[in-house]
Amino acid sequence: MEALEISYIDVAIIISYFIGIVLLGVWISRHKIKGQEDFFLASRKMSWPLIGASLFSTNISSQQFVGQAGAAFAFGIIMGGFQIIGGICFILLAVFFLDVYRGLRLFTSPEFLERRFSPGCRSFASAVNVLMLMTATVSAALYAGATVLMTLLGWKGAGYMWAAVIVLGATTGIYTLLGGLRSVIYTDFVQNILLVLAGAVTLIVGIIKVGGISEVLAIKDAAGDSMWTLFKPASHTYGWLPMLTGAFILGIRAHCTDHDYVQRALAGQNLFHAKMGTIFAAFLKVVALFINAAPGIIAARLFPELDSGDKAYVTLLIDIMPVGLAGLCLAGLLAAIMSSVDSGLCAASSLITLDFVGKKMPNASDKFMLGVGRYIILILLIIAIIWAPFIQRFKGLYAYLVQIWALTSPPVFVCVVFGLFYKRSNARGAIATLIIGSCLSAGAFALLNVPALEDIRTNLPWYFQNSLNIGFIIALICSSVMLLVSHITGSTDEDLAKAEAIKQSRHIEPMSPRERRIYRATLGFVILVVVLVVIAFSPLGFGQ
Repeated sequence: MEALEISYIDVAIIISYFIGIVLLGVWISRHKIKGQEDFFLASRKMSWPLIGASLFSTNISSQQFVGQAGAAFAFGIIMGGFQIIGGICFILLAVFFLDVYRGLRLFTSPEFLERRFSPGCRSFASAVNVLMLMTATVSAALYAGATVLMTLLGWKGAGYMWAAVIVLGATTGIYTLLGGLRSVIYTDFVQNILLVLAGAVTLIVGIIKVGGISEVLAIKDAAGDSMWTLFKPASHTYGWLPMLTGAFILGIRAHCTDHDYVQRALAGQNLFHAKMGTIFAAFLKVVALFINAAPGIIAARLFPELDSGDKAYVTLLIDIMPVGLAGLCLAGLLAAIMSSVDSGLCAASSLITLDFVGKKMPNASDKFMLGVGRYIILILLIIAIIWAPFIQRFKGLYAYLVQIWALTSPPVFVCVVFGLFYKRSNARGAIATLIIGSCLSAGAFALLNVPALEDIRTNLPWYFQNSLNIGFIIALICSSVMLLVSHITGSTDEDLAKAEAIKQSRHIEPMSPRERRIYRATLGFVILVVVLVVIAFSPLGFGQ
């Protein structure tokens, strides 16, 4: 083990934060939890600031502060394009999805597929969602957190990686296990404030270190092109074509159907608070363009010798931040990490408890199901800790995450979108879509990663070597399967009745005229902000 990379004052600040956030979560958990709705949906009493902050904290985590900043280190602000797409998808969640989810009084997002199609579709989608949460949320957050701790403490080697993962997992698991979603949302709110402040301070100090905004905006990549454009050629890994197709599909699937996000909207005290919280999160996603991706570009200018982009953000904090401020910012980074871990654990546990155990044991008491949920959190935490160290075998954290998201998103994306907007889609079409789409996803993942397939992979046309493009192709195939099977088998009276019930659910929980005015004004403002930012980072603005 090498010497500490930060001062003991910074270490003290980080340790104090760890202790403080765990105590806060445990203190919140003192609230009497009587059953599943209390534990998994915070009694459906959350207000919009808490919902928005928790959505943002869940979404903006180590994947962004470590992985996305690391990718921006190599590719530029285009990596922040995922934040813009995510913000747009949160807007879509508020406008098109929440009326139905809230009207149906769902407990889990895959429950929608049972109400629209069949129990089998719900179970299939829930299993995929749990797999995503464990491989691309919880485990990835633990890996990124361990990477940060190892850098800070001068640790090297597999043994230290395991130790760091266990420390982070155990710390976050304590209050998640005790307090459920209520503890998660309140701790997320505190962590959201810290991570936004930390990101903003890092950006400001980085700009000063480089020499001012004009010097920062003049940063070029190895090819001499601006690193401040959201528009790259179609053949680029994150070019305009894969971003407008595959990235939007994974964005809608994640932000509009994943239970770790939908769970927070379902916890809102009414539709107004659910929608406003989601719009608030969309605005914060635009802010994330500046506090996540931009620091990676600054690090590329200051530390071009780094061997791994995943070290960019933490290196920036260690090298340019004054004593005390570095500890605060690093605590913000750890806040983001812990937020993803607690959110993923709570969401995955609710899916398994309600979508699998609850269906097998419909008459089980709330007390029994509550105990099951807590045991499942513990089991999931252990699984995530075991898997996390293996992520280092992939070529960068964000590349790993984008590949997982892009390839597993299409089947569920197609089923939910068709279920909402196409009346003649039926259960047989949905289950065929899920099965065929999942097989295609698994095959594509093997093609892109299995060493034995290296020769085939390298001889593919450029379009098919990009996981975002492959995800789009799988989505097109899944859409064709849904249409073909649904039309061949035809819609029964039950299928049509389910489709009509979905349509009517949009009107079950209306907003008051005043709430509607506030919501529409806020929605218009956030859409305007998104448009202005996209123009600013285009060839018409800073990206020229």
